[in-house]
Amino acid sequence: MPDWLRDAAKDSDSVFTWLPMSSDELSEMVPLTATGGNEDDISIYVEENKQEEFDEVMLEVDVDEFKLDNSIAIDVEPMAKSLKSRLLNIESTSEAVELGKEVHKLCSESKQNSLVVLDLIEPWSADDETAAVLISQLSNGSETYELGWPSHILCSIVLPKFLVLNEPASRVLMMRTIEYCKAHQTSAEYALLLPLILRNEGINNPICDVITRIIKESLHPGHVSAFCQKLLCEDKDARRFVCLSRHRCLISEELVWTDSLFSLWQNILNHNVHLMQDSVDQLVYHIHESADRFSKSLKFCNFLLCLVNKCAPFLKPHKLLLTAAVENTNTLVTKSILSKLSGL
Repeated sequence: MPDWLRDAAKDSDSVFTWLPMSSDELSEMVPLTATGGNEDDISIYVEENKQEEFDEVMLEVDVDEFKLDNSIAIDVEPMAKSLKSRLLNIESTSEAVELGKEVHKLCSESKQNSLVVLDLIEPWSADDETAAVLISQLSNGSETYELGWPSHILCSIVLPKFLVLNEPASRVLMMRTIEYCKAHQTSAEYALLLPLILRNEGINNPICDVITRIIKESLHPGHVSAFCQKLLCEDKDARRFVCLSRHRCLISEELVWTDSLFSLWQNILNHNVHLMQDSVDQLVYHIHESADRFSKSLKFCNFLLCLVNKCAPFLKPHKLLLTAAVENTNTLVTKSILSKLSGL
C-alpha cells in the first residue's frame, strides 16, 4: 500500500483497511433505495434491496392464473399469437431482428403484463440463432430493474431451452447467454441457474457444462459462494426462483443428486470458490447419504478428492464420517482420498 493511502487509512474510520472511505461516504456514492438503522454493514442494504425486488418479481411470476387485463386483452392476444406464428417461420437474421423489435414494443406497451405476453408468444420455441437475436433485441433500450425485465427474458427464452438439453448447447446461444448473464448476474442466479440446478430429473452432462460456463465466465467467485450457500441451506425459501408456471413441473424444490451434479460441485471448487463452513457441512451430509448409491462412480470420488484438497480445514470435524463414506467406494481414487483424509 502506498504511504499516502496508509496514512489516510489511519486517520479515518474506513470501510476496509485498503480503502480510506468511511461508511457514510460509501453510502452517499452507492445508489440504494433501501436503508436501515445499522450503518456498519453497507452490504445489508444491497441485499435487502435485491431481495425486495426479487420478491416483487416472484409475486408476479408465481400467480398461475395471471392473465392480461381485460382492457388490453382484446388488442394484445391476437398480436401475440401473430408474432408466435411468425416466430416459427423466420428465415433470416433481419426477420428475427424485426420480430424482436415488435415483441419488445408489445411487451413495453403491456407493462406489468409483459411476462404474460412472452408466455403467449413462446419465444423458447425459436431456433437457437433466432433466440440469440431475440435476447439482443429485447435488451435494447429497456430501462428496467435488475430482477424485472432481465429475469423475464431469461426465464422465457433461455431457461426452457436448457431445461430439456440433452446435447451440448449451441455456440451462438451459449455465447449470447454468457454475455447477458454477465450483465445481469442476479437475474441469472434466480431465473436460470437455480431452476436449472433444481431440475427434477437432476442435471446431465450438457446442463452441467452450461452451468459451469455461466458460473466461470459470468459470475464473481464471491457471488458464486453466496449462491452455493443458498443451494445447500435447509431453508427452501432461499431457493426460490423465477420461471413461467408452465415450466414449474420440470423443476424440483430440492437438489437431485446425480454424477453430473457432483461434477458441477467439483468444477465450482476448481474455480477457486471459497465455501462457508455450513455449506461444507451440508455437502458432507449429502456425501454420506449418497456414498452407497455412487460407490462405483468415478465422478463422485473425483469430487470427494477435490473437496478434501480444497476444503481440508472445514472437514476436520467430519473426518470419521467421510472416511466411512469413502471406504464404501471402489474406484481408482479411493485410496488417494483415504490417504488425504488420514492426514487431516
